[in-house]
Amino acid sequence: MEKNKIILRLCYIEFIIFAGVLAIMIFHFRKGFGKSFFTLMIIAMLAGCGVSLALKDYLKSMIQSSGFDVAGVHNKKALEKKLQQLQEADDTLDTGIMMFDLNNLKMINDTYGHEEGDVFIQTFASFLTRILTENSYLARFGGDEFLIIQKNTTWSQLEQMNIRLQTMIDEYNQTADHPLSYAVGYDISCKNHYYLIMDLLKTADQKMYQDKKYKKQQLASKQQYITQNGLAQSISSDSLKEKIFTILANANGTKQYAFLMTDISNFHLINDYWGYETGTKVLNFVLKRMELFQESLFVNRYHSDIFVAVIDTSGYETSEIKERIERHNAQITKEILQSYPINYFHLNTGIYYLKDINIPAEEIISHANIVRCIAKTKLSGVCEYTQDIAMREQHKADTIHSFKRALSQKEFKVYFQPKMHGKDQTLASAEALVRWQRDAGTIWYPDMFLPILEETGEIQALDYYVYEETFIWMNQRQKEGKRIVPISLNVSPVHFRDIQSFTEKVMNLIEKYEIEPHNLIFEITETTFIHNIEAVNAMIRFFHDKNIRISMDDFGSGYSSLNTLKDILFDEVKIDKRFLSDDLSENGKIVLQEIFHLLKRTKKFIVCEGVETKEMVDFLVGEGCDELQGYYYYKPMRQESFEQLLQKTF
Repeated sequence: MEKNKIILRLCYIEFIIFAGVLAIMIFHFRKGFGKSFFTLMIIAMLAGCGVSLALKDYLKSMIQSSGFDVAGVHNKKALEKKLQQLQEADDTLDTGIMMFDLNNLKMINDTYGHEEGDVFIQTFASFLTRILTENSYLARFGGDEFLIIQKNTTWSQLEQMNIRLQTMIDEYNQTADHPLSYAVGYDISCKNHYYLIMDLLKTADQKMYQDKKYKKQQLASKQQYITQNGLAQSISSDSLKEKIFTILANANGTKQYAFLMTDISNFHLINDYWGYETGTKVLNFVLKRMELFQESLFVNRYHSDIFVAVIDTSGYETSEIKERIERHNAQITKEILQSYPINYFHLNTGIYYLKDINIPAEEIISHANIVRCIAKTKLSGVCEYTQDIAMREQHKADTIHSFKRALSQKEFKVYFQPKMHGKDQTLASAEALVRWQRDAGTIWYPDMFLPILEETGEIQALDYYVYEETFIWMNQRQKEGKRIVPISLNVSPVHFRDIQSFTEKVMNLIEKYEIEPHNLIFEITETTFIHNIEAVNAMIRFFHDKNIRISMDDFGSGYSSLNTLKDILFDEVKIDKRFLSDDLSENGKIVLQEIFHLLKRTKKFIVCEGVETKEMVDFLVGEGCDELQGYYYYKPMRQESFEQLLQKTF
């Protein structure tokens, strides 16, 4: 075949030479030199040109009749003959078809010319030939469309052929002037999904079109996996999404997959202590070992120390898959510790089972990333995306996306929980709390949304909302001459990133609603204080100058409570409710007695929350607790109920 092409090229060269010589002779003939001789030579040249043209046409027809085209694969005519044979065969059992559509050929032709376009086609065809087996039949049936008929095959073989093709093209594209991109569709005629050959062709074509449509939407440039400068290059998000989409779009219903996302705990410490060369070797080692996982279809480094993979889980229970991944990760860890001077190494893997083929690839990646982060908190280092996690994530998304609308529509309601004097058991003050009244009439309690808002930073807006709603209520009662008690307001940790802005906004609200400063208490958790000591002390000094009190909330929940006692500037200390229980033990009482003793000697006002029994009340009052708060007295109540309580206890 190649020899024929060479002869064909020589024919063109010969024709050009003959034509050139003929032109020269005609020129000399007109000058009158040797007319007889030149006449004979002209006749000879004309005969030579004629023979060259005839030989060219003959060889061209030979190439065409051989069933091959210029890309070196079977042409459309040969393919039609092959398909006709398959139509006439007794059955198509275990016959597979893979259809490929080369992307961007028109752009190459229009921009660089058709010769470059031919090279583009031939390059892609050469990669296709490298994935063929003895049972393969490769043909080109259009300008940029190719087809492989695979006899005696399996679904897994077709899948692996495509993975091999994509891997080779990924590597080629790193240095290519014109990167290759293709769409693919494949299916197989088997007992569970039996097709006639034309139906099989149609199914593969539909899948290819679906894949092409998706890939046209991916506009960003691709950066695929290769080894470059010693480090396994990362795959781009777009390329990763394309791979996931192609696998799922061609799924035949009998295959099950899982998407994995794995990272190395505290990998930066390996780089920092042992150097980037060791870090690079570790990353490459992990990648190669992950590729050896028996069910892996492909593995890539995603970015930094994060790896992604799709594995075939067909025939396995989810518990088996999780166990196999745990064992494989443990083996990688063992080999790393044996091969490198590292004392600690741990892998974290998130598993997302690809049960719904219609879920967008970006959601798959996001879900796997979520459980990868959760895996860091688990001893096994492996976490599966479950329905419970899905519900939590849905709740989180609902909270984040509906917060601003809810705030503008005043869906957040301020509740008050009274605090009682220890000595005479009368109403002393109250804490302002918040509840989210949802559209459906349900009430969300703080633990359902506050942690999420703290994570996103939106808690700042909610705090200011609660402050203003509380101040509006207090201002109205002041104007009406009604009873007011001191109100405690919580301060979220995020405010200490910019304490000046916080204090300015709070004072603006206080001045706007003419609130008496001595009626305000701001509560800051002990943990917040420990992590922001300078900022908290600066805030306390500022508010002390304004005659506003500050309370340390959840005292005893931090890790250095006793150490903070000697120099805290707080006016009061609120004992964490975890110190109290229905069956307060003798040891528990001793601990509380000593804490009370220390607090009294440092002249701190003492408040206990979580008070739920008469026994607790008697003990705390006996030990000198200044104020008590808890369900023994009152639960958090709506504004209207609290107003009635104030009137009743006046």
